[in-house]
Amino acid sequence: MSDIMNALPFEYLVENCLQDYYTKSRIFEIDKKDFFTDVNDRLKMIFNDEYLRYPLGPAAGPHTQLAQNLLAAYVTGARFFELKTVQIIDGEQMQAMIEKPCIDVKNVGYNVEWSTELTVEEAAAEYIKGSVLIQAMAIELGLSDIKDFVFNISVGYNLEGIQSKKISDFIDNLKDAKNTEIYNECMCVLRNNISRFKKLRIEDLDKITPKITNTVTLSTMHGAKAEEILDIAAHLIKDKKINTFIKCNPTLLGFENVRHILDNLGYNDVVIRQEDFDHDLKFDMAVDIVKKLKQIGDEHGVHTGIKLTNTLPVYNSRKVLPGDSMYLSGKPLYPIAMGVAAMFAEALEGNVHISLSGGIDKNNVSTVLKTGVAPLTVSTLLLKPGGYKNLKVLMEKISEEQIELSEFDVKAVKHVAEEAKTDLKYKNQGNGRFLDDTLPVYDCFKVNCGICVDVCPNRANIKVYDDRFDAPYQIVHIENRCNECDNCHTFCTRGGFPYLKKVTVFADKDEFENSENAGILKMKDNKFLLRNEDKKEYVYDFENSGENKNLIEKILETMVREHPYLLQ
Repeated sequence: MSDIMNALPFEYLVENCLQDYYTKSRIFEIDKKDFFTDVNDRLKMIFNDEYLRYPLGPAAGPHTQLAQNLLAAYVTGARFFELKTVQIIDGEQMQAMIEKPCIDVKNVGYNVEWSTELTVEEAAAEYIKGSVLIQAMAIELGLSDIKDFVFNISVGYNLEGIQSKKISDFIDNLKDAKNTEIYNECMCVLRNNISRFKKLRIEDLDKITPKITNTVTLSTMHGAKAEEILDIAAHLIKDKKINTFIKCNPTLLGFENVRHILDNLGYNDVVIRQEDFDHDLKFDMAVDIVKKLKQIGDEHGVHTGIKLTNTLPVYNSRKVLPGDSMYLSGKPLYPIAMGVAAMFAEALEGNVHISLSGGIDKNNVSTVLKTGVAPLTVSTLLLKPGGYKNLKVLMEKISEEQIELSEFDVKAVKHVAEEAKTDLKYKNQGNGRFLDDTLPVYDCFKVNCGICVDVCPNRANIKVYDDRFDAPYQIVHIENRCNECDNCHTFCTRGGFPYLKKVTVFADKDEFENSENAGILKMKDNKFLLRNEDKKEYVYDFENSGENKNLIEKILETMVREHPYLLQ
């Protein structure tokens, strides 16, 4: 198996979208019925001079690294995308630093991720592909005939790295991608395939803008030096001429305050360390930086603000993930993030733009937006059962309540932060019982389970339907979309590892040979190399296949008929 994240060609993505949508009424395993289609301007805002239809979307993380993830989030309602951080350390060097599994969200959210697993150049290509794909499919799906979303790039973690040519080119190419090879490749693919679209017209291609973003967030985690933060922000504003936000850490609330919140809500098992607070930026210095940042921004005609918060560093007491340290997100981060927001709101007398991530869910999304804190982003929620469809739940919630985005309200922020400290909805519910692994290769589920499909951020598991199956559908794993984050295992109702057990489609011989999964590899002349559940390998020839098919052969035949674009 490979635990490396892979980018997919733009033409493959377009083919996948059109085939799935017009033959199966879904896109990347999101059914049409789960699209958020209530397109209106009731929740619109202007974010750093860009039109933003809805103030909600995925936070920097597993859902904002690959183009297909971005589109999956868009169709379920996301319009604000905080893209995964890039830094000077990237590619194979970063992949070696991120041990797998890297995600554990059984109850509290934990991860051991860092910045993107891709190279900086690959990340830029994915964000450009994602923007073009969303703009094209928005027209095709009737969701928007203009760009109605915002991409917010993120960089870290030191001045030297951010001033390097690698990161400088990344920022420039995302500000305007018109001269990049990947942007022109994407537009060429759309032009060459325009006859296959039903709503997108050749003249609509002129509406697709190469201006991918005008906003960058500076992440202050992973060893970022407090004394460099202002200099980095000033560089981004003065030299790169880009709107700049600072992403602050939950440690700003202070060790005792964070410990008190965790204990009051029943998270006594979460082990925080004083040294993580001691080594981090202090609140008074953070306020001073934000004030100076705003002054520099005003002088250069650039918008500034803060993003709250990063994840919280904790000791790895669960030992589900590798290493001694991990990063907390989800429910307990909500009162902590709101506490930091309240501190900034009071210290800066409301003269600051705050965007927030940290435990946002259906119980608090409306409340937070009403304070004037926006946009909001989520990550852990999207890794829970429902996956990307949880975004639609949030969108329906704020649409039902007819929320009107208001000016920043200091009193409201402080009130919400205070209530969050003791809100029973955020109490520790426990991790549940450990399930023995009883996952079979086939027929694993109750009717209509498919949790492993929903919770995969990279769309690596799919449902394959055929009347010849004994079950309603079979789960098939797409190997080159998987980076072994382990999230499908976390929520498997049979306690198993779908990415290690389910029939797998392999892109090449190396993938096939590096795996023990039952699986399918396309060869030449309509032949396929199969490995069945008993690990027996053999060549399957469609022209001499006989009548009695075993289950993996039935799955293969269904894939060839229903999903040929996945077997190319």
